[in-house]
Amino acid sequence: MKKVWFFVLFWFLVFPVSVLAQQNAISLPEIVVTASRVEESETASAVTKITGEELQQKGITNVADALREVPGVMVTQYGFGGPASVFVRGGNNGQAVIMIDGVPVYDPSGTNKGDFSLFLPRLNVENIDRIEIVRGPQSVLYGSSAMTGVINIITKKGKAKPQTTGRLEGGSFNTFTETLGFSGTNESVSYNLNLQRFDSNGISKKPDEPDKDGYRFNNVGGSLTANINEKVEVGASFSYLDAEQGLDGGDDFEKSRLGFFQTYYKQTVSHFWQHTLKLAYTNTHRTYPTSFYDGDLYFLSWQHNFTILPYLKVVTGFDYQQEKTDTNSMDEKNQDEKAWFAEAIFKQENFYFNTGVRYDRHQTAGDKVTYRFAGAYFLPTQTKLHASFGTGFRAPSLYQLYGVCFGNNVGNPDLKPEKNQGYDAGLTQYLWQKRITLDVTYFFSRIKDMIDWVTTGPGQYLNVKEAHTQGVEISADIMPISWLKLSTNYTWLDAQDTTTNTWLPRRPKHKISSTLSLFWKEKADFSLTGIYFGKRFDSDNNPLGGYFIVNLAARYYPTSYLTLSLRVQNLLDRDYEEIKDYNAPPFMMFLGAEFKWGL
Repeated sequence: MKKVWFFVLFWFLVFPVSVLAQQNAISLPEIVVTASRVEESETASAVTKITGEELQQKGITNVADALREVPGVMVTQYGFGGPASVFVRGGNNGQAVIMIDGVPVYDPSGTNKGDFSLFLPRLNVENIDRIEIVRGPQSVLYGSSAMTGVINIITKKGKAKPQTTGRLEGGSFNTFTETLGFSGTNESVSYNLNLQRFDSNGISKKPDEPDKDGYRFNNVGGSLTANINEKVEVGASFSYLDAEQGLDGGDDFEKSRLGFFQTYYKQTVSHFWQHTLKLAYTNTHRTYPTSFYDGDLYFLSWQHNFTILPYLKVVTGFDYQQEKTDTNSMDEKNQDEKAWFAEAIFKQENFYFNTGVRYDRHQTAGDKVTYRFAGAYFLPTQTKLHASFGTGFRAPSLYQLYGVCFGNNVGNPDLKPEKNQGYDAGLTQYLWQKRITLDVTYFFSRIKDMIDWVTTGPGQYLNVKEAHTQGVEISADIMPISWLKLSTNYTWLDAQDTTTNTWLPRRPKHKISSTLSLFWKEKADFSLTGIYFGKRFDSDNNPLGGYFIVNLAARYYPTSYLTLSLRVQNLLDRDYEEIKDYNAPPFMMFLGAEFKWGL
């Protein structure tokens, strides 16, 4: 209840100021779609957008590394190529939903609902147009698992005349990457296809195991979009991943496979009504020397966008999702959920407000209602005041409900869903004709009925925890001249298990990321990134020291069809661990060349 009063007080204080202000709206320069399920240039949510060009310019090669630089997001990985857990605003791994092209993706056979940790570091960034990260409870739009945020990976579409791209890169630990891409568009059809092969001898992930853990994968992804006429658009996208990595202490491998396909039909019925029907299927497969895990995820969405008035838009629709899992130790299980949602978006001059409600009927978690409201005022001083309040939930995973381990039933069919309430409030300031953008946001979240493994007897999953997280996100983007840019952000986090009065594991109190970029007359660019990850505790309360690493990337364009690249990870060769007893990558250097052919 205190969170609601905080939100009301915030608006009561800023409303008189905004009413007396001049009616000069400040438009955000970038379009985002994840914050409200429709394209918008204004939003009251805490949003970070990373473009595919930024990923290449910084030398980032996988999604997990991209998320390390986002305020409010912490990533920990089990060594080079291992699973990567994502903690958004102090929440657990899996409490922020990960999507591809607006479709939730995760491993239904995973321990936690929403877990995508094994596949996240292996997604091909060459096929990514942008990544949108929305922080704060988003269950009102995206259902279960969107408790602490949304990470939407939006794939590329063909945008220019036909072009073929080839890229070769090689470097430390006999690491080689080969990429081939095709893209193009005409008046009615656009296409994009990307193929990638990655091979590496790897490093020894465990300090006490001298053998290197080889790592390789194949990636294929693409999209096809067609405009049937002025009012109808159809499209599809797909991703396929096949990977394997050596296991410590022998010659055995962990093998994984991900298949994703989605198709949609979009129609503009009239000037005030547009609807989109979307169907998707995700398949995950993992094998180990003595076990296997299969998962299937089916998704359907029918969304309607109504422009009621020039300043009022209503978004409503229906989502359906079913997940299935089959393992060597557990019979095939499944669960589904149906949801109806509605959202109203009000925009007029210097005022923005949106509110929504969602009703979920979940097969095992029962009926759940979530809601959210958010708003922003744009002042004549080029200042944006923004705040939001929302609720969320996460249903138990199939393994947590029905899991079997070494012949013992460790699942608990009586588990309740995890629930949370969260709010944030902040200020965005634009200076010097928007060459400088500053943002400060405070957030708070309370999570109830957290599911955890209890080791009493044979062990079982129980709702045993409550937690609160709060923090401050500070970011600055400075581009004083066309060839120089500085981006920096800082996150202060307080993440407490209020049941035991202990710190939630693997979340540091302090995280800083800064990038200095130089651009030279469209002939070259240079990027230097520093990341500080503060002290924290591992899952067994083992202390982990903080670390600071530096990454470098540079590109040179001798001709319009050739790009030469250099990237260095862990430039200072720091020895550190993100997870106890798992080595993080040492100094690594890679050289590459990219060729382009136009038709």
